[in-house]
Parts: sequence; structure tokens; C-alpha cells
Amino acid sequence: MITDASGTFNAMTRDAAWERMSAAGAQLMSWFGAACELHRDWRNDVEGLGTLFSNHIPDYRNLINSYSTFQAK
Repeated sequence: MITDASGTFNAMTRDAAWERMSAAGAQLMSWFGAACELHRDWRNDVEGLGTLFSNHIPDYRNLINSYSTFQAK
């Protein structure tokens, strides 16, 4: 279950729902974790998933920019 793709305005409601799903056997994870698992092998498509992450995660964008700058030197 992708925890950050579903939501509510109330933390208690969210936590109770997550606990019920977890007790029923659901595995809770973030969209980032799910994307990494589905990608399988970074060697085949660094740019594709890296671009997706960079567009949605500012810290990841900074990491990619730092790496690219380092590689250019």
C-alpha cells in the first residue's frame, strides 16, 4: 500500500487505517520505495527514473546535479 498516495485530514484516522491494513497483511511503503522496487536495475535506465525523482524530490535533484558536476570535472 502506497502510504503517501492516500491521505486524510486527520492523523488519527490515517494511523488507524494504516494499522488495519498492516494487520491484514498489507505492506506499507512510499511511492519512492515502490518506484525503486519496480525499476529493478539502475544500470538500464538511470535517466528515466532519475528524471522522475528529480522532478518530484528537490533533495534528489540536488544529488543528481552534484553528481553530474563531479563527473564533468
